[in-house]
Amino acid sequence: MTNPTVTAQTFSAQTFSALPPIRIETPSAANPLRSVLVTVFVLKIAIAAFLIATVSLAPPVSANTHYTTLASN
Repeated sequence: MTNPTVTAQTFSAQTFSALPPIRIETPSAANPLRSVLVTVFVLKIAIAAFLIATVSLAPPVSANTHYTTLASN
């Protein structure tokens, strides 16, 4: 009582010659806008550093009463 479809099945193994060849991908050219992006980031960091330095060098408002007098007018 064997099933004729199971015994009649043929299995074919894939051979190495049937496999597609392995190719190493070459790196593509760099994006032409990459230098613009780097320049924008560097400028943003430089401007942020300048603004932080400017704020940190400013005298505090409590240093002189003249500042508060001007603010109340």
